[in-house]
Amino acid sequence: MIFINPQWQGSGFTDELKIGAETLNSYFENFDKIAIPLSTKELKTINRIKCYEPLLEQTAIFKQIIVDGKLNKISTIGGDCAVEIAPVSYLNKLYQEDICIVWIDAHADLNTPQSSPSETFQGMPLRTLLGDGDEAFISLLFSTLKPEQICYVGLRDLDEPENEYIRRHNILSIPDCEFAKVQEKIKDFKNVYIHLDLDVLDKSEFEFTMYPSSSGLLVADVAELIRRVKENNNVVGFCITECAATTLEQLDKIKPILDQIEV
Repeated sequence: MIFINPQWQGSGFTDELKIGAETLNSYFENFDKIAIPLSTKELKTINRIKCYEPLLEQTAIFKQIIVDGKLNKISTIGGDCAVEIAPVSYLNKLYQEDICIVWIDAHADLNTPQSSPSETFQGMPLRTLLGDGDEAFISLLFSTLKPEQICYVGLRDLDEPENEYIRRHNILSIPDCEFAKVQEKIKDFKNVYIHLDLDVLDKSEFEFTMYPSSSGLLVADVAELIRRVKENNNVVGFCITECAATTLEQLDKIKPILDQIEV
């Protein structure tokens, strides 16, 4: 079973990610799915977070659906990266913090509302999960992460406050898809959660994201890393975010990644 969470407001006032999530929903038409409903609240900036009220409502809805499901594994298709707040914090609590978060992303998602230059919540979910940021969102968490639970893969576009946080907390950041390095980190945990933001891919491989850029990872390398992590570890969650594709044909190149979504 897969959650389809078309939340797009974390990216600001433009809905490309809603359309991308709908395209992914069509790709997985033969799967058992649960769709997370979108809020109709006004798109206002509050507490230096754009679209604050719909994001808060949608996070609360997703949280309740997870609670009602009594799940021990979660697969999600986003939407923006802020869809991760509920499933990651839930699984972290369920497995008593014995979980490594493999965050495959061009961006660190470590801003707070005060440090974010864009005021978009998609740049804040991991920092929120670490217990820093807006109190209303933090109150919706099932639990908070510790910096040592995080393993970044593919980071290349960071704001200076994010760089400083990574340095201060000695968070591991692996620039490529070297399985051995990732596994060296994972081996200290019994469980793994995989977050994949498609903008980590090189734009020559997949350009249908909000922030396509060069010097990214190859589809084949990311697919192989995910396959090996799943083969060698107890993966309890997997989320794919930030797709802006409008047709199924545009998804052809990332099929080796998409077909691994279920855990």
